Amino acid sequence: MSSAPSSRSMRRRILAVGDAQIAGILEDGPQLVENIFEALGEVAVAPASSPIDAIVLPLNEGMDAADLVRAAESIRRLDPTVQIVAVVSDPPVPEIQPHVDFQVGGPITPKGLEDLLDGRLSPGVSAMASDETPVANEHAFDEIIPTPEPSLPESHQDEPVREGGLGDTDLVESLLFDPSTLRDRALHIIQQQTRFNELKLIERPITGSAPVRFSGRSFGHLSARDCDADKLQPWANWLARWLSLEDAQSTLRQMAYRDELTGAWNRRYLNHFLNESIEKARRMRRQLTVMVFDIDDFKSYNDRFGHDAGDIILRETIRLLGSVIRNGDRVCRIGGDEFAVVFADLEAPRTTGSLHPDSVEHIARRFQSQIAQMRFPRLGLQAPGTLSISGGLASFPWDASDSKALVNIADQRALESKRRGKNFLTIGPGASFGSQEDKKPSPTDPPR
Repeated sequence: MSSAPSSRSMRRRILAVGDAQIAGILEDGPQLVENIFEALGEVAVAPASSPIDAIVLPLNEGMDAADLVRAAESIRRLDPTVQIVAVVSDPPVPEIQPHVDFQVGGPITPKGLEDLLDGRLSPGVSAMASDETPVANEHAFDEIIPTPEPSLPESHQDEPVREGGLGDTDLVESLLFDPSTLRDRALHIIQQQTRFNELKLIERPITGSAPVRFSGRSFGHLSARDCDADKLQPWANWLARWLSLEDAQSTLRQMAYRDELTGAWNRRYLNHFLNESIEKARRMRRQLTVMVFDIDDFKSYNDRFGHDAGDIILRETIRLLGSVIRNGDRVCRIGGDEFAVVFADLEAPRTTGSLHPDSVEHIARRFQSQIAQMRFPRLGLQAPGTLSISGGLASFPWDASDSKALVNIADQRALESKRRGKNFLTIGPGASFGSQEDKKPSPTDPPR
């Protein structure tokens, strides 16, 4: 008999807040914390290798449901992947239902809590519906009896899953290396386990479809030909948890790779993207260029107009640069007013006969010219030429063959531009010239 793959691979980290009625807490059971603030602190400092999986919140007699709702919302804002279990004196409580994953009557045992989170709900726990929070009665955890797991139709129960089938490890690999494949792989797993015909994840509900919903988030509806919602629902619940994890991973990935102030990519992303781009350029036998630059005398703008004004200048600089680069290029903020641009659009040249990095130099000089024309009326900076940049460009494979060396060379050339009087771009060994159109490299300079 085949069953839905378990998403539980290791012991969970569970926090029990205040007077959460958990009976017989063992050494390896839920961690007790005094209040919601201590719980939030634990979530904030939890390492990626050992995150908080669930938090148990009490709603005892005489307590205000609004306090529990505010606590649940705070947890969701900090980490939307944490499951929230409300221990209430008389479940269900309608006011808290949209804000928690489970309601249960206390006291509960650590094992009962684990079984609840694993989806093995007792007879006193209602089946998870699309718009309802699972609710357990006050005796729900006296004896846990696992609910039936999805199984193959009788006509197929003796058939082995075909060789080369997918499993949970494939979904983990998708999350780590290619999240865009997770949805199709998950549907493939359901298909191979159930033999459902014409299995699909659709946006709008139809007759016989099952909602794919978790933690208040809807991911669509699961449908299959000649199959009713009751058979689909356990798999829809399983799929919803994987898609919720994918969504949370995507959010965390963006937070890890984006600069909060400007919206540009950050240094962590630069290292990751540049390594991958160099390998791709090597395979395709193409060139790649990195430009490192900063805004000349940026400190003086901060001193004169304040840091809020400096923030405006940084954001506008990134906005302008984003309008002149190509689809495959990336802008990264690597310091206060220091940026790196990876010119990694490795498609064929748009103009017949054009060669890299000549087109990149053209983009860099256009940006240099346009930033000098920027206006900041709110800051009183309206005269042309108020802002200028100094930068350096280094290209693979001519200047270096690895990301660290390439960025270092571009940075050294940016420093050379500063020494030459600022408002300069330095390109290639000895080929240093400014933004003036009449300054050109000599025929003896290295290829650019």
